[in-house]
Amino acid sequence: EPWAIMSLTFLLVLGLLGIYLMLRGQSREAAARAADPDADTLAELARAGSNLGKQHAIEFFLYLPNHAAAEEVAAQLTNEGFQVEVRPAETPPEFLCLATRSMSPELGELQRLRRYLTAVAESRDGAYDGWGATVVEAERSG
Repeated sequence: EPWAIMSLTFLLVLGLLGIYLMLRGQSREAAARAADPDADTLAELARAGSNLGKQHAIEFFLYLPNHAAAEEVAAQLTNEGFQVEVRPAETPPEFLCLATRSMSPELGELQRLRRYLTAVAESRDGAYDGWGATVVEAERSG
């Protein structure tokens, strides 16, 4: 009888450990997905029916602490081929630096731009807040 109780306890502990490890694995997968916002946004764009092989007007959102910093970032990004608009953010005193570039939404390039735009914004005490694009549908024939 003592062996039966110990065996049952051992199986119960083993089962609970298995459930814990399964749940921990699922939360790691969710964390990995959340850790790549560019892949998430790209997947949303594809789910919305966008043809990712076509050029998109991609908007990149940078928030700067003041108008002068936003204008400095705008000048730098304009020199690099972005179309840039500076306007007050919804949360004053910040300013939004909206940088647009026509490009195919390719994950590697979007990740590279995230690293670059994050560094540009942070160099002026600002923050990069991701990108967005409108759906570009495939041309219909017929």
